[in-house]
Formats: sequence, C-alpha cells, structure tokens
Amino acid sequence: MSLKPGLRLALLLGLCLYLACGEGKPRLNLVLIGVDTLRRDHLGCYGYNRNTSPNIDRLAAGGVLFENVVAPSPWTLPSFATVFTSLHPTQHGADGSRSALRGDIPTLATLLRANGYATGAIVNAPYLKGHHGVDQGFDFYYMPPPEGRVADGTTADALAWIDENSDRPFFMFAHYFDPHIPYEPPAPFDSIFDPEYTGRIKSPYNPKGLPRFRDRGFEQMESLSDADWNHIRSLYDGEIAFTDEAVGDLLRGLAERGLTDNTLIVFLSDHGEEFFEHHGFEHGHSLYDELVKVPMVFALPGVLPGGSRIARQVRLLDVQPTVLEMLAITPWTEPEGVSVLPLMTGSGGLAPAGASLLPAEIALSEAILYGDDRKSLSAYPWKLIYNIKKDEIAFFNLAEDPGELTDLSGESIESLGLLEQTLYRTLLNISDTWFLEIAGGDEPHIFDLHVTSEAVRGAGHFRFHKVIDSDGNILATDAVGTATIEPSVIEIRNLEVKEPLTLAFKLMQAKAPIEFDLKIDGRPALRSVFIGETLSQPMMMPFTEKAPPPESQATDLGNPASRPDGPYYLLWLHRSQYQEGPTITLDEETKRQLRAVGYIQ
Repeated sequence: MSLKPGLRLALLLGLCLYLACGEGKPRLNLVLIGVDTLRRDHLGCYGYNRNTSPNIDRLAAGGVLFENVVAPSPWTLPSFATVFTSLHPTQHGADGSRSALRGDIPTLATLLRANGYATGAIVNAPYLKGHHGVDQGFDFYYMPPPEGRVADGTTADALAWIDENSDRPFFMFAHYFDPHIPYEPPAPFDSIFDPEYTGRIKSPYNPKGLPRFRDRGFEQMESLSDADWNHIRSLYDGEIAFTDEAVGDLLRGLAERGLTDNTLIVFLSDHGEEFFEHHGFEHGHSLYDELVKVPMVFALPGVLPGGSRIARQVRLLDVQPTVLEMLAITPWTEPEGVSVLPLMTGSGGLAPAGASLLPAEIALSEAILYGDDRKSLSAYPWKLIYNIKKDEIAFFNLAEDPGELTDLSGESIESLGLLEQTLYRTLLNISDTWFLEIAGGDEPHIFDLHVTSEAVRGAGHFRFHKVIDSDGNILATDAVGTATIEPSVIEIRNLEVKEPLTLAFKLMQAKAPIEFDLKIDGRPALRSVFIGETLSQPMMMPFTEKAPPPESQATDLGNPASRPDGPYYLLWLHRSQYQEGPTITLDEETKRQLRAVGYIQ
C-alpha cells in the first residue's frame, strides 16, 4: 500500500489526537472479534464468489485488510494465546491439548486492566476454558453452559457486557465458534448455498471416528463425490454467513451506542479449515496455508485509512504490539511480534522486535495437535515445512504454487538453505537445548560418542538433533562420522575432528536423565570431558546428567566463557527464558465438549 504524502500526514495527525493523553481526550476502546475456524478465502473481501460475509466485507471496506496473515498454529488454544501474548506457542506454553498458558506472562487483558480498562470475554471453544490460562487479565470471562452458544447469542452477551462497562475504556473479546464442526447452520443458512442437493451429507455434519492421521487413509473422505464435498463446503459457508450476520449485529450495536468512532475493532481468525486439499479434513494436523493463513482487519474511523489492503506478510504474533501502540500502552516485556501500525498509516517500515527470535519478515507456525510434530517458516513467497520426527523438509514457492502442491526441496534454491538454517537455529534457541562440543586441538583425533536417554513412556526420546560445524553451519547428525540414530540413542563412531563440532539435541521430556559414553582415540575420555561454566569433570564413564529444575539458581551448566586445551568434550545446557509450562487434567464435562466438536474420540 502506498499513501500520498498529504493523506499520510492526515492519518498521522488523526492518530496523534487519539494517542494523546491530554485532559478530556477519550481513550480508545478495543473490540477483538475472533471467529474460530474461518478460512480467509471463504470471505468476499478475500475474493470468494459466494455472498458469505457482507458485514465483514463492509468492515474491511472501512478499515485495513491484511491479505497475507500467518497464524502461529493450526488450532485454537496456541493461536489465541499468541494473539494475547505476542509469544510463539513453545514460549507461552499453551501448545498442547493438556497445556496451559504460563502464569507469569502478561497478556493483552492483563496490560489493559492494569491501565484502567474493563476487560471482558465471551468465549465458546472448550480449549478456551479458563483452566488453559487464556482467561488471565479478564474481569469477566464467560464460557457457555454445556449446550453451547451460537453466534447471535455471542453478540447479545457481548453487547450486554458492553452496556454494563462502557462508562470507562473497555476491552471486549467476542469469540464466535460456529464455523467449527459440527457444521449445523440454522435455517435458512443451511440451504442457501446448495439448495438442490439430495445426497448423503446431512446437517449437522460431524463425521464420527474421523481419521486424524494421513497414514490411516482417510477412506471415508476419499469416497465422497464432488457434489458431497460441495455440500460440506456449503454447510460450512452457511455457518460463516450466520456468523457474519451476528458480527453485523455487533457492529451495528456499537454504532447505535455511539461507540464506533472511539473503538478500535480487530477482526481475525485463529486458523482455517482443510477440505481434503492435502488429503486431510478439519484442522490441527498440518501447517499448509488452508490452515495457517487467516483473515485480519483493523478498523478505526478517521484514524486508519478505509479500504486499504496490505499485501506484505504479517503474523497474528504482531496483533498485541500493534494494539498496545494504538492504545498508547507500554508492554511490560519485550514481545516477539512487532507493531504493524506503520504499514497501516504508511509512516515507514517495521521496527525490529527487541526480543525477537525471528525478523518481522519471517513467520513461525508450530504446535501440531495431531500427528507428527512439525514446524514451518514462511518468508513470502517461500515457505518451508519441517517434519521433526521424520527429519524431512518440504519447500514451496507460494507465489507460483499457492496450493502447496509442488515440493521444491530437492532443488538447488538459495532461499531453501537460508530458511532451513534459520529454522534449525530457531528450534535450538526457542527452548532448552543440550550442547556437546567436540574439539581435536592441535591435531585431529578420533571421537566416539554414545548418548542415551532412558525412554519411559516416550519421555526420554530425542526430539531434535543436529551437528554444528566451526562456521556455525547446521548439519544433519548422520552427515558426520558413522551415525546410528534411534528414538533414545544418538551414536557417532569414527568421527575425525580437529576444528570443533557441536552436537545439539533436545529431549521430549526436559527432565529426563541423559547418559554419556564418550571416547577419544578408542579410550574412555574421562579426563577430557568438561561440564558447564565451571568446567567440572565427571567421576566415572559413562556418566549421567539431567537438567536442573527451573527454579534452581545453579549456573554451572551454562556455556563456559573459556575452553580447555584439546582434545576434549564440553557439555552444557542452554536454558530458554521460557521454561516448561504447566499441564492440566481435563474434567469429564470438558472431555464431553471436546468429543462433541471432534477433537477427541
């Protein structure tokens, strides 16, 4: 988007008036509209050919629409937790079905409440229940009774709360769940997009025993005809149209109350939905764009330019810092995201985030709910998807192949190598990582290492492992020496080393003990092994180490500032500032709700 200088100046002046804290100037309210499971390409404002979203389209026409927004995860809990914290799922901890947001992380609601805002949320997804921690900072956090609440009820409850709290600045998070399975739009939305269909797909559509993993075949999905798939999408579109009507009622309710001109509206989704584009259905199981590209609109009349579209890639990670800048609120900690306000006003480029693992141009998606653990990096037009368990890369050019159908990972493309190295470094830095440095000294030596972690119900398995050479390049573990890689064993034999190499690895369970059996030139290396900052030495070979508890003040496992003379092994633990988060036990009612929407069988 390019703005004329005069228009850019007018927008900046308007913004300054709102951000000024002078006497008598009203503070902005915030309404965050989150529509669960909403594909961007099923909205008119993103080019859809069905009239699913006239009210959302009008909101976009009066605000700033982002065309290329990447979600941090393909399911609800990690994505909304990232919206609230501007942290990646691995960092904020709400990244699994039994996980919870870390209690020491300030959320958007926490910051606004501390600055005098009334904070309220109307939510509908089982994974947004309070015990997952996403209720932090909300004065009012309402989850419906077991029978649930549909879109019009969400709007009614949100407006009722606003009526009770609009005597001061307020933050309302209105969460709509209707596009999620089961697809059961009320009349007339159940038939408006496919009225002539007479086949076997019925409303509500919620296939029981749905196979979540691609290696199970998806036989049920594969047997559906084109007409069946069209009707499934039509029911989904009916849910969107029903939700759009309720969103329109919310927007009209704000206007009727005279709140539109002083309320920042942020509209977004947490993730999309797959209709067998990559041989899967629903969400949570992959990182393709039908799941991690989402809609996002910012609207504030008189301040943000109406009808603007921004093509540059941004992230849900960037929502919190953008909102805080627009509300003139200082964050308590450095966010991983950046404010995209300069893009909306045309006032310049994006500032670097103070604590960012990744530059603003790169989006990380992670926290798979079903199947093999995967991570993806998007730096438009390039996108890389990494299967950690299989150590396999898929690589796509989204400009030429938006459907992600042609894997370019076997080709020699400079961007592939750059993204791959960036991904590996990100994985090493984002959470606790063990490092075992191997150095030959003045002359080469032969090193043999056998690293084992006891596998108790999978807890001791190695999750990720790579070798780093002396130039900082990250190599496959089996690219050096003679390697034997098993779930709980990393063994490298006949490794000839002069310049240092470093084996880096992570465990499925950070607290699992690790046994090291290390040799140099065929002999046990007991006197040539050093541990941590103090360069302490083990008492025996093999020896066992494990990560100290997070509350420990011990620093002797940190990366030492000095190195011994070679040949040597040097072991240390890199501690992330974000430690392992809490886990929760799901109550029976939550399990029932999760079964009803297909998350568990």
